[in-house]
Amino acid sequence: MDEQGSVRLRVMVDERGRPQEVQVAQSSGFPRLDEAAVSAVKRWVFAPAVQDAIAVPTWTQVSVVFRLTA
Repeated sequence: MDEQGSVRLRVMVDERGRPQEVQVAQSSGFPRLDEAAVSAVKRWVFAPAVQDAIAVPTWTQVSVVFRLTA
């Protein structure tokens, strides 16, 4: 389908490092790629943010790049 591009996502990561909310911050221009990126990131595990030696929920951003190879 010749779809490629980069999706930037906002992710709310909880105290355990699990994504609680995933939002598209910048679309790739292809809904199928955006949905695939959101679905993948929902399964990731992050290192949680730490404040005063205590894990805390926080927003972060990640980019997922879809690139065709020959």
